[in-house]
Amino acid sequence: MFQSLDDFAPEGTESGVGLALTDERGRYIFILAGSRHQCPPGQLFYAGIGGHREPGESWEQCARREAMEELSTEVELISSRDTLYIPVVGSPDYVNIDRQPRPLALYEMIHPQGTPHEGELYRIVIFNARLEKMPDQLQEEEVGGIIALKPWQVIVGVDCRPTLDELLEEGADLILDPLEIEHQTILYPIGTAVALSDVLRCSNVG
Repeated sequence: MFQSLDDFAPEGTESGVGLALTDERGRYIFILAGSRHQCPPGQLFYAGIGGHREPGESWEQCARREAMEELSTEVELISSRDTLYIPVVGSPDYVNIDRQPRPLALYEMIHPQGTPHEGELYRIVIFNARLEKMPDQLQEEEVGGIIALKPWQVIVGVDCRPTLDELLEEGADLILDPLEIEHQTILYPIGTAVALSDVLRCSNVG
C-alpha cells in the first residue's frame, strides 16, 4: 500500500488536487458552472476546487493555486486524521501517509466517454480545506456562483440530481449568484464533487 503521495502518483502520471472545502457550519462549498460552459438545457454542473498539478509543483502549491484561480482567495489546508484510498478496481481502504497536511483521500477515476482523455486513469489527492475569506467577486465566464451543500446532499447529489430550489429548501445556501440562476435549474456534480461524494459515502459521513 502507499507510503507517500509519490507512490500513489509517480512523476509523469496524470494527477491533480481536489479540495474538500468547508464553511463554518461544516457544509461543503462548490462552484457552479460559468457562462462559457456548455451544459444541457435546464441543467448546471457544480464542481469542487481543484485541477491538474503542473510540472515541478507540490501538491500543496497546486491546491492553493487552483483556489486562487477559481475563487480569487487563499485557503487553509487542514490535516486529516485518516487518508482513504478509493481505487478504480477493488475496495476502499485507509492508508498511512506520513505527510502534513495529511490528505483526506486518494482517489482514482477513469476519464468518461467523450472527454479528451477518455478511458485514461486520473489520480486525485483530496485535502480538507477552509477559506481564508469568502470571495466577493467571481470571473463569471468560469464560475457562475458558489453553493454550500450539507454532507448528505453531496452524497445523494450524484444519483438524484435535485433542482436548486430543492437544495435550498433542504438547507443549502447560494452564497454568490452573479448569473441569477433559475431556481428550477437541475444541478449535477462533476470531477471533485463526484469524488467527494464517494469519499463521504465510504467514510459513513452525513
